[in-house]
Amino acid sequence: MFSSLLLLAIGLGSTAASAGPIAVPVEKVGSCPSGYSTSGNYCNPGSSANYAVIKTGSCPSGYSTSGDYCLAGSNAAHALPKTGSCPSGYSTSGDYCLESQTSSADPMVATALPKVGSCPSGYSTSGDYCNPGSSANYAVIKTGSCPSGYSTSGDYCLAGSNANHAVPRSGSCPSGYSTSGDYCLSSQ
Repeated sequence: MFSSLLLLAIGLGSTAASAGPIAVPVEKVGSCPSGYSTSGNYCNPGSSANYAVIKTGSCPSGYSTSGDYCLAGSNAAHALPKTGSCPSGYSTSGDYCLESQTSSADPMVATALPKVGSCPSGYSTSGDYCNPGSSANYAVIKTGSCPSGYSTSGDYCLAGSNANHAVPRSGSCPSGYSTSGDYCLSSQ
């Protein structure tokens, strides 16, 4: 579940198929959601896939059920699994926190992260989450050494200006990603 939180915290922006959050690889739980294919221990999104989160309870507003996942609809907001109260800028929707504003199409845009230790540089504590400031860099929770292009900031890895999208590694990396220590980095 911990790695699921890491993967859930990274999907932002919009896909060509929708105006909701951008589809990124998600940890495989059961069969992959519609529009995704199995790639190692991940579900890799196809070109027209919608953003997916692992289902816990009922899907949040704007999402529909697809097996063990919730799929974002065309105008869905970015969803985080709810632990405690939602961070500022997010509202409660069942077992999830939904972002109040529209996300950018760039998966490297900073978003709220589950709080582990102290928040990374550029982020502030908001309940059980770290909320990005206006100039915060994209970050992932640190597991082992930070991936190439990232620097350590407490218990997090912060993306540098030319860093690629990182996903915590669970087994072999999904297609389109290569191994960088304990992470998988997008080749795009």
